[in-house]
Amino acid sequence: MPVLRYNLRYLLDLLFEIYYWLLIARIIFPLLHLGHGTHPLLLKLRQFVYTVTEPLLAPLRRVVAPIPLGGYAYLDLSPLILLILLRFVRSVLLRFIL
Repeated sequence: MPVLRYNLRYLLDLLFEIYYWLLIARIIFPLLHLGHGTHPLLLKLRQFVYTVTEPLLAPLRRVVAPIPLGGYAYLDLSPLILLILLRFVRSVLLRFIL
C-alpha cells in the first residue's frame, strides 16, 4: 500500500508541475507576438498550451475580469490567480496522500 500511495503522490505532483509550466508558457506566449513568419511548430505548441489551459482560465475570468489598461491593452490576472490556486490545491492534496 505505501508503494501505491507514493506512486499516486508522485503522479499528482508531476501533473500539477506540468500544468504549472503550461500556465507559465501561457503567460509568456502573448509577449512573443507570434504571427506571420513564425515557425509552425511554435504555433502548434501555442495552440496546445491555450487548449489545455483555457478550460480552467475561462471560468476564472468570469469572476475576475481583465483590467483595461487603455486602448486595446488589458491585464489578465487569471493565470496568476490560477497559479496560486493550483499551488494551494497541490499542497493540500499531497498532504492528504502523504
